[in-house]
Amino acid sequence: MILVAALVGYLLGSIPTAGWIGRAAGIDLQADGSKNPGANNARRLGGTRLAAAILIVEIGKGAAAVFAGVLIAGPAGGAAAGLGALAGNIYNAWYRFTGGQGLGISAGILTAAWPLYFPIPLAVIAAVAFKTRRTANAALAAMLVLIVGAGISFTTGYPAGWGLGDPESGLLALGMVVLITPKQVAKLRS
Repeated sequence: MILVAALVGYLLGSIPTAGWIGRAAGIDLQADGSKNPGANNARRLGGTRLAAAILIVEIGKGAAAVFAGVLIAGPAGGAAAGLGALAGNIYNAWYRFTGGQGLGISAGILTAAWPLYFPIPLAVIAAVAFKTRRTANAALAAMLVLIVGAGISFTTGYPAGWGLGDPESGLLALGMVVLITPKQVAKLRS
């Protein structure tokens, strides 16, 4: 059942909603700007309202995947579905296994899975993005915070809130780091 949860998560995460929303606004996110079908490119090409609409939908997809995974296979299914959704967003079959950066959907995944911890990486992303003006720097700093948080969670039993609990929330965080980091490192090099 955990594999079913991961597949459901992948399918939810891979729904090309950013592209659809962009096209509805008359913008092809994959043809213009950074060619990334995400909120940051949408902000550059279509403004804050378009970016906010895409971000809200991505957050919803991430949270929905975790909740669906929990219904399918319990907390382990929630973690698997969250990772599946993130993989679907980053390695999207609709976009020939390319896709977004995984940041918007990660916000929804963490909100559903680890709500008491989520404000910490969110604050780090905001602070680093404001200081450096680069989302890759902010995302990598947040990945470091997720690793530290997972370590603290494993050793102290930091509560997850209504989310998944231990060890699922910590394993989810580590899996997110593995999926997100390569794309962000590649962005820094470009």
